[in-house]
Amino acid sequence: MDEQEKEQQPIKYATPMQRLWAWVGVVYMVILVLLTTYALAFGAYLRGIGGLMLAPALCGLGSSAILRYRQGMGRGGLPACVVVSAAAFLLAVWNLIRSIPALLGQFVR
Repeated sequence: MDEQEKEQQPIKYATPMQRLWAWVGVVYMVILVLLTTYALAFGAYLRGIGGLMLAPALCGLGSSAILRYRQGMGRGGLPACVVVSAAAFLLAVWNLIRSIPALLGQFVR
């Protein structure tokens, strides 16, 4: 009977918000693996990558604001969604613009 009860339980799929933050986690794991691999290969850590590490979280925040608005759960309506998501995406781009030259400067020796 235990097998029949397990088969009858409905499948619970992840919500769009859970999928979004799972992908942000995947991006962070890829970044951490690349940073660790670089540190092990060259014996030094990369410096000046704080903005690069912050960018995925900011993109996740902006996307979360859009998802919450589309699901009808966002407070403040469309203006708040636009302000929060635009600020998050602009900060992510600004952080990438600032950190990529610092990152590339360390590769040239």
